[in-house]
Amino acid sequence: MAALSRLAPPLFLLTTLLSCGQFPDVQGTDPYALSQLGEKVDQVAVPYESGTIPADQTRVRVSFVGDAADLPMIGVRQVLLCGATCTSTGVTTGVLTKEDGTGRGVVFSDVLLPPGQIDRIIVQPDPALGQPVAFKTISLSEPLTLLGGERQEIFLSVQSVATQLKVTFLGTAALPPSVGTVMAYRPDRKMAWPAGGAVAMSMAAGGMEKAQLFGMQLIDTGGLMPRLMMWPAMKGQAPATVALKLDPARLPQGMTAADYQVRVNNATSPKVTVQGDTLTFATDDLASARIYTDRSVIETSTGERIALPGKTLSSAGLSAQDTSACKNSLISRRAQYEQYFANGTDAIRIFDCENVAPYVHIVLIDRSNRGRTVGLPITPSNDYPGKYVLRPITSHGEGAAVAINGFTWDGDYGTYMGTGYGTPIGTLITNGIVRRKTSTTEAILGFQMQPTDRSRGTSAEFFVGASNSLNLGTHNYNVIGSTTSIIRNNACNLNLDTTSINRWSAVGIGYNRMALISTTSDGSSSPRDLCSVFEGLGYMDGAIRLDGGPSASMTWLGQHINPLTGSDYYKFGNARNILNALVWK
Repeated sequence: MAALSRLAPPLFLLTTLLSCGQFPDVQGTDPYALSQLGEKVDQVAVPYESGTIPADQTRVRVSFVGDAADLPMIGVRQVLLCGATCTSTGVTTGVLTKEDGTGRGVVFSDVLLPPGQIDRIIVQPDPALGQPVAFKTISLSEPLTLLGGERQEIFLSVQSVATQLKVTFLGTAALPPSVGTVMAYRPDRKMAWPAGGAVAMSMAAGGMEKAQLFGMQLIDTGGLMPRLMMWPAMKGQAPATVALKLDPARLPQGMTAADYQVRVNNATSPKVTVQGDTLTFATDDLASARIYTDRSVIETSTGERIALPGKTLSSAGLSAQDTSACKNSLISRRAQYEQYFANGTDAIRIFDCENVAPYVHIVLIDRSNRGRTVGLPITPSNDYPGKYVLRPITSHGEGAAVAINGFTWDGDYGTYMGTGYGTPIGTLITNGIVRRKTSTTEAILGFQMQPTDRSRGTSAEFFVGASNSLNLGTHNYNVIGSTTSIIRNNACNLNLDTTSINRWSAVGIGYNRMALISTTSDGSSSPRDLCSVFEGLGYMDGAIRLDGGPSASMTWLGQHINPLTGSDYYKFGNARNILNALVWK
């Protein structure tokens, strides 16, 4: 994040001696010669510039954090990370590590190292650049393993002991590549994330048993405040005080911050104090804290966010997987949704089922609207004929009002590391071009081609059968198949799995409408749970399950609204690279 960048000193150009892997080390005259410790520089790390971390390298950042506000600048010739050999991080500079209460420290070096183990660290002083620290080998109680393609943070603590400064190992953490801010919590002191931004946090001394490094990132998902991502998920022994500032420009018409509450781990609701647009509360599980409202809220495709009149959404006393609150709210609001379509709105987003089971984002589309139509974007590979480029949902959905992931594929895994390729598993026809047909029975949605003069909307039909023998009629311009139907024969598919709890996406049709649903970032449900959405809307002509797990993704008005979290984020980043999407554009 920008705040961290301002604290980080630039990487200085390496000297000629450094490029040769050597430093001045005059025997007998230099009290800080590495030979005093029986060590030497075996290699010099390559500075990390930007972009993807190579699979055969580890990105390692070394930071210093001070224990007092009046610490002088320390002079550092280099920091050595040692295992079987010693690697210099290759930076010579003065470091000012005054304690500012945030735990963010000062980045000393950001380099690439080959995978391996580190069991000792050496900070070699440079008295010409600042006060020297005690010159000694810092032995780690447990070796630190560096893994290829990953990012490792190392924090060193600068402490004042009597008349001398010394450096100790504070902690380490493997963090996702894109984390912007890294902080160190130390149990012997209070830590505070600065106020004034979207998130402010204060954690008292003793809130955790041991020192802990963690990364924080704020991601704009189009909500009232950026989504707070934390790695690892921080759960303390004592509550932290948190202040969340809502964006007043994104509040629904007729609502204020006082209409919102906080839920932790989809269960408990801490006491919230509201002052202006800021919600303040205490929690020991900040990573799972989410804001929600019992009001029914929609957003139109023009970006107008509205609180619907009438009774509020009630979820009190429901179990984690009870979908009745979602279903009943949708049933009660059908007429209001239709009124917006009658007034010319072509798509609306419904928020009612995002904080109750089945924990999904919902977008309704009026297919009779002539302003937009359905597309199934896919990118053929120039290098591998017959294969298609895997891209994130934000790329597939560029320029669309809404985009949702398609079905699964054969091929590369779709991680953030480099370009991947794949071929569709199910039936896929895009803009009249057959990408794949199958001889197995599928649940299929087919769409007509919209006339070039846009004299009508986009007709759709639901089919069940083998696509290479089905007669799709005129609904053969854009066609997508799935192994699983959610709705068929105007009813919920009784054979749907009720035990596979995961993230899912689905699309269904009815009444010249279409519903797209995709699980929230930290939600989960079974395929059977998704029935409740289509039953609530009354869209029962047919619905298919799309790909799930880390593939489940949706963009709305240009924002990726359900970015990945947890272990999926480590593998894929905010979004998995996927074969194709269904868009309304």
